[in-house]
Amino acid sequence: MERKGVRGKNLVVFIRFCLFSVLVTGFLAVNATTVNSQQAVQDASSTDELIIRYKTLTPENEKEKMRKNLRTSLKHRIQRLNVEVLKIQEGTIEEKIRQYKKNPNVAYAEPNYKAYALGVTNDALLSKQWGLFKISAVNTQISAWDITTGSPSIKLAVLDTGIEISHDDFFGKVILSSNFTDSPTVTDVFGHGTHVAGIAAAATNNSIGIAGAGYNTSILNGKVLGDDGSGYYSWVVNGIVWAADQGAQVINLSLGGASSSNVLQDAVNYAWSKGSVVVAAAGNTGNTRPQYPGYYQNVIAVAATDSNDKKASFSTYGNWVDVAAPGVNIYSTYKGNSYNSLSGTSMSTPFASGVSALIWARGICETNTCVREQLEKTTDKISGTGKYWTWGRINAYKAVSGAGPFSTPIPTPTPTINIIPTPSNTPIPIATATPTPVLSDAIKPTVSITYPVNGSTVSRKNNIEVTANADDDTGVARVVFYRNNNQICSIAGPTMDKIYSCSMYTVSTRTKVKYKATAFDVAGNSSSSSVTVTAK
Repeated sequence: MERKGVRGKNLVVFIRFCLFSVLVTGFLAVNATTVNSQQAVQDASSTDELIIRYKTLTPENEKEKMRKNLRTSLKHRIQRLNVEVLKIQEGTIEEKIRQYKKNPNVAYAEPNYKAYALGVTNDALLSKQWGLFKISAVNTQISAWDITTGSPSIKLAVLDTGIEISHDDFFGKVILSSNFTDSPTVTDVFGHGTHVAGIAAAATNNSIGIAGAGYNTSILNGKVLGDDGSGYYSWVVNGIVWAADQGAQVINLSLGGASSSNVLQDAVNYAWSKGSVVVAAAGNTGNTRPQYPGYYQNVIAVAATDSNDKKASFSTYGNWVDVAAPGVNIYSTYKGNSYNSLSGTSMSTPFASGVSALIWARGICETNTCVREQLEKTTDKISGTGKYWTWGRINAYKAVSGAGPFSTPIPTPTPTINIIPTPSNTPIPIATATPTPVLSDAIKPTVSITYPVNGSTVSRKNNIEVTANADDDTGVARVVFYRNNNQICSIAGPTMDKIYSCSMYTVSTRTKVKYKATAFDVAGNSSSSSVTVTAK
């Protein structure tokens, strides 16, 4: 398993398969209801789903033959990783893993671990955002926002419990959403994702609420955890792949778990290979136990500090943790168009993500390797550096000013903004749509749904990855996916392989389901393809 640097002792190998517990890493306060650690890690028998990665060029008929012989059914595919998520029809998960591993066409087989949130507590509301001042983002003698306020061209993906897009502080910020869970809605019911997104890139200098570290950065909303803060492992993987395919320069993962897995690492490596900076929470264990995906080489793992620059008591730490950021009593957006304070490495992670977005916007880096180095090497070497984390506590001003390894001249400062940290009743301006220019292109794009097949049967109460091929003489602008005429995903184009996919929930009842894909070109021409399947 790929690891960062010197990791100390060997990883603990669980004798039984352990449940991959993707944890919403908000800190459980003293006297709050806690979850027993034994509940957080369960064995593989608690899931009836498999993740299978096939070797390259494995024929489809061979995959189908394996499913039939081993009594498993296809739930959905993660095409970019050549992975299938399967449901076992009989026998045990351990038996199926052993059987699949015997086939020479299988690269690996593992449980589709289930994810559980350990809970987030709500503290008293704060009247200011101390974290932004601590990292020198704003209103200090040396402020990052005097150098750059970011750019809407930079896309930051928040993979979490969704985002309450209708919140006043996300007006015009979320440019794309996709739901990878079994929740019927892509919006945030739990509250965690909305809080995280606000820290990273809430609308700023708008006379409303709070400011986000990434300021003008655009947000991609990937819902990978359900409405109770928990979710399947495959949901997180789907979200990472989707974010990378959408060109996210930064991917924020305020989640983690105690069990590693091949497919999670494959997803992280895929995103890194596509140029994304992947930032993840170090965890809230209060010890050095590795958390994933933060432990992986191609992830920036973020610990939490308090307002005195001390390690938060709950924060996971160790020589595999890369940087630290504010994570105690962090004031941000919350569900119900409100604001709240939460603590955890979930909160420190979006500070690092937001600053990474500022580095991209500053133009001093052209690669994710450079952005990572700029973030890490410009940190403040506070107490605990070298013991609890490798580099230090992030400093936004140093990161964007050229104070690190990639020095460039500092431009004329932009005006300092005033933050109003409490909700306001100031009316939100109504957006005026800019007309799309009419081009002399009358040729419609071509589109065809390739999966599922028309007339086929799918499993109800499961996720399915609807896939389509789309092409156009001037380039596909986007492909919009629908389930029973309700829009589920909008995927930007064009893609290199002309393949577009949308992971969505099937339905809960036994019924006919219609899936439709509509492709648009830059001139506004469109074509559609639809299939009807039976959910059983």
